[in-house]
Amino acid sequence: MTTFDLDAARAFTDLLKNEMDRCDVGEGTECATLDAALRQYARTCCGFRDAVRHWGRSVFAGEVEYIAEVEETLFDEGLRLFARAMLMWQHAQQSEEPCYTLEGRIVLQAALWDLQRLITNWVSPDLAVGPAARNRSVHTDAELENACEILASLPALPEEWEPDDHTQKTLYRKLKKS
Repeated sequence: MTTFDLDAARAFTDLLKNEMDRCDVGEGTECATLDAALRQYARTCCGFRDAVRHWGRSVFAGEVEYIAEVEETLFDEGLRLFARAMLMWQHAQQSEEPCYTLEGRIVLQAALWDLQRLITNWVSPDLAVGPAARNRSVHTDAELENACEILASLPALPEEWEPDDHTQKTLYRKLKKS
């Protein structure tokens, strides 16, 4: 998902639904067995989680605009995906034999755990504020040269100066010796 407008978010969630629907009816080779279907569900859960994290980082960095409807669409799809994947995991758990473990169930279980953490701890992304926004702006050579001149013009630290933090102080002393 390269853009995060409402249409792109809906297209992304529709794609996820189609992947799960195809898997549920056994279409394609990626879901030919129960173990393969479990792995496909796990990939879908992980792909969703990664896309949501990317969207959040992009909003934070100012690369895309925050749109409440996009967040609502993604959150609702996360809940639906979790519910469907949980049903698949439960089905697999009931299908296992005492001496046979479905490896895909374990993979899906880990993906469900990650997805559940994402949904439970959901935080709406905000544009970065503070001393410096975390956007990836391109600087010209002149701007970089000006910044270097400003840094070079700053007075040096006193000879006896050391950081207050104990861990930083230890590292500082090691660097100073080398």
